[in-house]
Amino acid sequence: MRVLASHLGISLTEIIAIGDGPNDISLLSSAGLAIAMGDAPDELKAVADFITLDVDHSGLAEAIKKFLL
Repeated sequence: MRVLASHLGISLTEIIAIGDGPNDISLLSSAGLAIAMGDAPDELKAVADFITLDVDHSGLAEAIKKFLL
């Protein structure tokens, strides 16, 4: 994510990251806005700024509507 942000000339604070598993902790920790899916493990939810619905209830769509539209 840092490489992409640098390439695009944007700050990490301008990036929204969405994750659903423990492997996403470092991703969410680096983003300006960290979103965890509703069915994510507690350790991921702990680093999130917002917890959306789970994947079966259109959590990604909810996050996009709330923060991007």
